[in-house]
Amino acid sequence: MDTQMKRGRPGDFGRGEHAIDDAELAAIEGRNPKHLEIAMKIKKILDSDDYEPPILPEVALSLTQMANRPDVDFHQVEKVVSKDPLVAAKIVAVANSAFYSRGQPVRSLNVAIARLGLAAVRDVAFQVVAQTTIFKVAGYATRMRELYAAAQLSGILAREICVRLKYESEMAYLCGLLHDMGEAIILGIVAGICKKDKAELLPLATLAPAVDALHTQVGARICESWGLPPILSNAVQHHHRAQVHDDPSSMTTVIAVTDILLRHVGAGVPKKPVDPMGEPLFYRLNLTPDQVKSLLVFAEEAAAGDDMAN
Repeated sequence: MDTQMKRGRPGDFGRGEHAIDDAELAAIEGRNPKHLEIAMKIKKILDSDDYEPPILPEVALSLTQMANRPDVDFHQVEKVVSKDPLVAAKIVAVANSAFYSRGQPVRSLNVAIARLGLAAVRDVAFQVVAQTTIFKVAGYATRMRELYAAAQLSGILAREICVRLKYESEMAYLCGLLHDMGEAIILGIVAGICKKDKAELLPLATLAPAVDALHTQVGARICESWGLPPILSNAVQHHHRAQVHDDPSSMTTVIAVTDILLRHVGAGVPKKPVDPMGEPLFYRLNLTPDQVKSLLVFAEEAAAGDDMAN
């Protein structure tokens, strides 16, 4: 990966709009004291002046900035992408996939970028970052694979919902891809603690209360530290509260609905088939019953597909 990275300043992570509030731990009160102790230890590390959030490769940061500029041409994009061989190779592979293929193979990076468009190129770069950096924690490899697969599917579902409802979809895949990355960050912190203490890794079941309490705030703070657009950090932080927090047409509600679809197919969470008439969030997006049923089928087919990169 490109050696130039974007990193938030030490000490800044525990501050700002998406700072972790002690109130988020209230749900653990009255449960197993060990669970609260673990959550408080994680929060203390996150709030420490010494904590440094994960680094963001320069290619992903540059493409995000370029996506907001109307004057960018494909040659500028190619220059940035070509610095990162992993991202460049992935872009060419995606351009040759069934989703984008036009019957003629793509061998040139420039042609691949033109075929995908800047937003999709940016999404591919973040997909590589997710696979090689975010969802990569030694000791929790199985869970990381589950989370990465669910993240890819979530991005696909979020984009599909926006397309079907004619919402602005440029940030949809990225919001879906990153919306639960806070869990991976927390597991990375826990792995670091256990390694430092020369202790066995804590079981996922033991960590579940801390993950539930902290992962949305942690993910939002990562987005903020990387300088990503507020639409993304807000969707990450509030998608579990969309029913009471959010305007029904916003990305936060879209991501909340993708979570329901992930549960329907058992991606990253235990499978729990959804009753099309039993989820109010579907109707906050003004989806009809037929549209809901169609989305459930789409989620099932996407989850069963071999290539979730697109």
